[in-house]
Amino acid sequence: MSAGDASERTARTITERRLAKRSAVFGPSVWNEAYELVARYEDVIYFGNGAPAREIHPIERLQAAAVTAWATALDALDYGEVAGYGPLRELIASRMVAQRITADPEHIIVTSGSQQGIDYVARLMLDPGDVVVVEGPTYIGAMQAFDAYEPSYATVQVDDEGMDVPALAAMLDRMETMPKFVYTIPTFQNPTGITMTLARREALLALSKERGFLILEDDPYGEIYFDQKPELALRAIDPDVIYLGTFSKTIAPGIRVGWLVAPPDLIDMLLMLKEAADIHGDRLIMRTVYHAAEGFLDGHVLKARSVYKARRDALIAGLEEFMPPGVTWSHPDGGFFIWVTLPHGFPTDELLQLAAARGVAFLPGAWFYPRGEAVRTSLRLNFSTLPEERIREGVRRLAGAIGEFLAR
Repeated sequence: MSAGDASERTARTITERRLAKRSAVFGPSVWNEAYELVARYEDVIYFGNGAPAREIHPIERLQAAAVTAWATALDALDYGEVAGYGPLRELIASRMVAQRITADPEHIIVTSGSQQGIDYVARLMLDPGDVVVVEGPTYIGAMQAFDAYEPSYATVQVDDEGMDVPALAAMLDRMETMPKFVYTIPTFQNPTGITMTLARREALLALSKERGFLILEDDPYGEIYFDQKPELALRAIDPDVIYLGTFSKTIAPGIRVGWLVAPPDLIDMLLMLKEAADIHGDRLIMRTVYHAAEGFLDGHVLKARSVYKARRDALIAGLEEFMPPGVTWSHPDGGFFIWVTLPHGFPTDELLQLAAARGVAFLPGAWFYPRGEAVRTSLRLNFSTLPEERIREGVRRLAGAIGEFLAR
C-alpha cells in the first residue's frame, strides 16, 4: 500500500468515527444503480422512470407564469411565507375540494415535493426503534426518508383490493406497541398501480381510531385516472389523516412543489420544523406554479390522462401478446405503473442484468421492500414516459429475456 493510499484510508477511518450511527443507511442510490446499468448498453428501453411524459410538460405555460412571477419579484425576494404562498395554498385547497377533500388553507404547508412532506412527518413522529407500517411493496423514496430516523418496519402485503387491512389488524394483535403511523398510497399505488377499495379504506380508518395510530396518505396519482374517478381519498373520509399531494405528476417533477395537509394539532409543529429545515420554500417557484396552474391545470390533466391511458393500454397489450406462461401483472385504472410477477423462485434483480444486455431495463421488486423483507419475483414497469411503439418493443425484448431467464 502506498503512502498516499494509507493516508487516504486513515482520513476515511477518522471521518467514519465522527459519523452518526444512522449514517449507515445512506448507502449507494438504487436510482444511480439503474441509470449506470442503462448507460452501459446502447438503445436500452427504460421502464424505470416514475415521471410524467416530457413531451406534455407545459413549458410555454410555465415560461409565461415565470414572467408574471418575476414581475412581482420585489415582494418575493425577501424572507417570508413559511407555510407557502397564500394564493397557492388557496388554489390547492380548492383543487382538493374538487377531489372531495376538505382542507383549510391554514392547515396546508407547501413543501419541496411530497418527498419533503414524508421527511417532515418522519422527523416529527419517529424515535429510533419506533414502528412504521408500510405496504409491501411500497415507494422507495418513502423508505429512504424513514430510514434516516431508524424505525422498525412492519410490512402489510398489497393484494388486488389494496393493503390487506385484516392482515394488518392481525399483525397489530401480535405487537407489544402500536406503530406511530401507517404509510399508504391507496390510489394507483406505487409500485403496483392497485387502488384500495372503499371497504378497505373504511376498515383502515376504523382500525386507526380503534388502535390509536396515525395514517400518512401519499396521493401523487389521484388525478391521473383513466375512466372513472377513484375511490374517496382517506383524507376525504377522515380529517385526522395526514395527506401529501404534489404537482410533480401533473405539471413537472423538476419544479419540486408539493403540499402537506395535517390536523390542527400538528400543523404548528410541522411549520416550525419546516422553518428550521429550510426557512421557507422557493417563493418565486411557488408563484410560478400558482400562475401556471390557475385556470389551466384541469385541461392539462385531462389531456395527460388520454396520453397515459393509451400507453397503459399499449403496455397491457404487449404483455398479453409476448409474455410467457406463468407471468402475471396488475391492471391499473390510473397512475404510471404496472406490477409484473414471475413464477415463484425467479428473482428479478438477477433478471435485470440479462434484460439490460438485451436492451430493456426496469426496477426489480426487491427494491420496493424494507431491507431483509424483499419479495424478489416481481418488477415494476412504468408506462408514462414511453411512446406506444417503444412500449411494445420494450415488452417484446423483456419477454425474450424472461423466457431465456426462466429456461435457465
